Amino acid sequence: MQRIRMPALLMIAVLAFAAAACGTSPDSENPQQNGSAPEHQDGHSEHSEEHAPSAPKVKLDLPEDAKAGEEVSIQITVTHEGEPVNDADEVQFEIWKKGAPKDDHEMMDAEKTGDGVYSVKKTFREPGEYKVMYHVTARGSHVMEPADTLVVQ
Repeated sequence: MQRIRMPALLMIAVLAFAAAACGTSPDSENPQQNGSAPEHQDGHSEHSEEHAPSAPKVKLDLPEDAKAGEEVSIQITVTHEGEPVNDADEVQFEIWKKGAPKDDHEMMDAEKTGDGVYSVKKTFREPGEYKVMYHVTARGSHVMEPADTLVVQ
């Protein structure tokens, strides 16, 4: 009886271990299935309105003629189901000079300046290409897009 019981218990343990391992390995081909978002070249994960059907929509407006030493306004318009979002929990802009390390990224809190419009004022000290990314938390979602480029003369 002892000889039959030991192999049977060993077999049950092996089967239980194998069953527990099924479906728990990360799927590197589809990051959404393993709980992580795809990462872009700039080191940011992508979380956008296309990943959550009820997330707010965001339109970024960058100045066309930014000059070093002059204040510019950077703004977004936030809507949800066609209506302006005036009660966002948090709106921030992340701004950095192209090629700068993550430690040199500046996070700026935006102010509500219009119907669904949030903006920051920024003076760039030197000319160059700057990356601008928004972070919006509203209506239970966090929305951000890959950074756009702002050229400062």
